[in-house]
Amino acid sequence: MKSKLSPLRSIKQRMIVLFFGLSILSVCLTAGFSHYFYSKAVKEEFVMVAEEATGRLNHHLEFYFRQMKNSTNTLLNTDLVQKWLSENYTPDVEDIAGIEKEMNTYVSFNFREINNMFLVSNDRRVLPLNNSYIPEDREMMDAWFADIKAVTILPTHRLGDNGPLVMDMIIPIHSTQTTTMIGKLVLQFSLTEIDAAFNKSRLGKSGYFFLLSKEDIVVNHPEKEWVGKAWRDTPLSGLNLDMENGTSSQKWNGEAYLVSVYESKNTGWNIVSVVPYAEMAKGLNSAVFSTMIALAILALSIFLIIPFLVSQFVAPIKYIKTRMERVAKGNLGIRAAPKSGIHEYQVLTNSFNYMVEQLNELMQVISEYRVKEVQLQLRQSVATVRALQNQINPHLLYNTLDIIKSIAYLEEVPMIEKIAYNLADVYRYASKGSDQEVTIREELSILIKYLDIVHIRYPKKFESNVRVNEKFMNCPIIKLTVQPIVENAVKYAVEVRGGNAAIVVNAYEEGRNLIIEIADNGPGIPEERLAELRNQFHGSPSSEVTFRGESIGLANVHARIRLKYGEPYGISVHSFPGRGSVVSIRIPYGNETYNPVARTE
Repeated sequence: MKSKLSPLRSIKQRMIVLFFGLSILSVCLTAGFSHYFYSKAVKEEFVMVAEEATGRLNHHLEFYFRQMKNSTNTLLNTDLVQKWLSENYTPDVEDIAGIEKEMNTYVSFNFREINNMFLVSNDRRVLPLNNSYIPEDREMMDAWFADIKAVTILPTHRLGDNGPLVMDMIIPIHSTQTTTMIGKLVLQFSLTEIDAAFNKSRLGKSGYFFLLSKEDIVVNHPEKEWVGKAWRDTPLSGLNLDMENGTSSQKWNGEAYLVSVYESKNTGWNIVSVVPYAEMAKGLNSAVFSTMIALAILALSIFLIIPFLVSQFVAPIKYIKTRMERVAKGNLGIRAAPKSGIHEYQVLTNSFNYMVEQLNELMQVISEYRVKEVQLQLRQSVATVRALQNQINPHLLYNTLDIIKSIAYLEEVPMIEKIAYNLADVYRYASKGSDQEVTIREELSILIKYLDIVHIRYPKKFESNVRVNEKFMNCPIIKLTVQPIVENAVKYAVEVRGGNAAIVVNAYEEGRNLIIEIADNGPGIPEERLAELRNQFHGSPSSEVTFRGESIGLANVHARIRLKYGEPYGISVHSFPGRGSVVSIRIPYGNETYNPVARTE
């Protein structure tokens, strides 16, 4: 049981907590959704900007490399170069001077960032520009001598220990006579042009791009100390770059970054863009700040205004509540006065007063008629039972039938003896309480004895057949339910045809009900009589019409079934003029086994 001091027991406290909770929930949901959609918008904006900038940068690089390669076509097709690259050729001093002149002319008129050029033959001869040095880096030389089919660009490397950063473009050279590859041209150039392109393509104030080779070598980066080194040997190892053309938000050096990776189709290298998340999410921070201010203002408003507003709504309800508690204790003279100008509260007050007045009137009426109603119902029930018992009581006639049976036995008249015996059993069966329940087996046993009497009366013409499944035999039924209906059929179907008629009794299960049908082939029931019977069936089971007549009729049986089992149980009648009629008895039928209480004979 709740204590009077338990928290949130009053409607005022609950409304305040509810309003406050809903307001906080609304603000939190707004903040959450704003953060989610702003973050999503920031990421989408970054992806769009990064893709656009990366596309331009990639296009610039591809154009730059393609122009550098195409610019060498004239040089590579000269007779001196073609001749020098021929296998087993021993060049003289003039040929070498001519080739160097061609190479110097190319550098002068094309790309000044080219530091050096090397002609590499298939038999591993190397001719540098201006008789310069030949690199001793074995790994790089193996790349020069490798069998390639297309232009290959080697990642950035440093010339010597403290030399400049350069890149190598290896261009295959084909014979102008046989189109077979006879050597390679290696262009060794600085990163001047590439640095300029990357410096122009920046994201925000501190965002930047860097270039990563397929071998995870840093090809280009604003931090030149990292260039030429493996990615994992630099602070860049803190970034997750193992993704294909994707964008992600990552923590790096204690700060959130947006990282995008784009693969260049020409070189196969990855162009990586890195931007601090804070630079892209200025709008998000403003939205979060605005939301926090709104939350603070809303919370202050709730604590100051909501209690006052709630009191205006709760006070009239508490007033009505106290009045209802006094009515519940039996004070029907109490009335409620208007406490609020709100229309709904005025309606509530008027409805309360009207309800109390109606309760007061009803209590008076109930007090006056309660005893009368109980007495009337009692008298009606007693009259109903007596009427039923009076109709079916044979007034000890079966004793007289026993005397007739004894005389017939002594006088050796077996037909009369059988009639008297069966009739005595029928009357004895009928004399013991009409509202008593018996089994269908007992009811049909008496019915068969009654039919035996009818067969004796009409020995040659009358036919009867009782076909009830054994599984229904233990079902309970009110005594004298089937026999009176069969007797009614004998009277109106068999006797009128001089015994030339038939009566069939069968039963079947319908849901949790048992239907017993009594069919005859008599002349049927006239429409007027059928309508009268149905009116009696729809009337009250205790009405005077139900017990009209001297015999146990259809209405009487229907009334006893209704009084015992209630609706929708009882009997129904169907007539077929000139062909007969069918009377159906509906009684409850369950899975329980009938176990009647022992009866005193």
